[in-house]
Amino acid sequence: MKKIALLLTVLSALTVLTGCAELPSQAKPSLLKSETTIRPQPQEMTTASRGSLVPAAQVSPAAFRGLFEDRRAARVGDTLTVLLNETTRASKDGGTSASRSSANNASFGMNASKSRSGTTSSAASGDAKLGMTNSGGSNFDSKGVSSASNQFSGTITVTVLEVLSNGNLNVAGEKRLAVGTEEEVIRFGGIVSPVNLQGNTILSSQVADARIEYRGAGITDEVKSPSWLTKLFVRYSPN
Repeated sequence: MKKIALLLTVLSALTVLTGCAELPSQAKPSLLKSETTIRPQPQEMTTASRGSLVPAAQVSPAAFRGLFEDRRAARVGDTLTVLLNETTRASKDGGTSASRSSANNASFGMNASKSRSGTTSSAASGDAKLGMTNSGGSNFDSKGVSSASNQFSGTITVTVLEVLSNGNLNVAGEKRLAVGTEEEVIRFGGIVSPVNLQGNTILSSQVADARIEYRGAGITDEVKSPSWLTKLFVRYSPN
């Protein structure tokens, strides 16, 4: 019974320690709270007036796209291309310097005195002096530097999930790349204004509320983070 209890204790401890291990970045919750694709909505058909040269049934004017109209994303299910060009740099430098010093000096003296007989007393044959000196100082100097840099470039094609009342497009998309045992996932989402579309392409810097993810799964992603035992020591170490 004791061996079984000891085995269960060890297994429980290993389970808890294994739970401390960090999940691969791909398994973490996504920044996008919605789906990354959607089916196009069926187009409504309207009846043409009698005597018209157009067919008896035609696409609804709200969804009609003219012959000379630019082929831009405008409806749910349409796609557009996002040029990922994100560069962020931040730096911070701070320092503090303080110093203080003080000095105190005090001395007391007593001269020899003569007696009435004209001779000097042996007890007061010399000068008696009492001196006291005190000095102190303190110095404090600290410096701190922090910097960060990030760069992301590439392309991804996204799908229009919703057309807002003002004409803006709620878009999202996902790209997966698997090479051997390594897998990379890129996700993108945000609000696009049709005014900023160049052809059917837009820069990621012109997308509002952008959500950009680049995550992976595999041995390369695993070796980027310390092991669970190292994290355990770092978390609970008193140093």
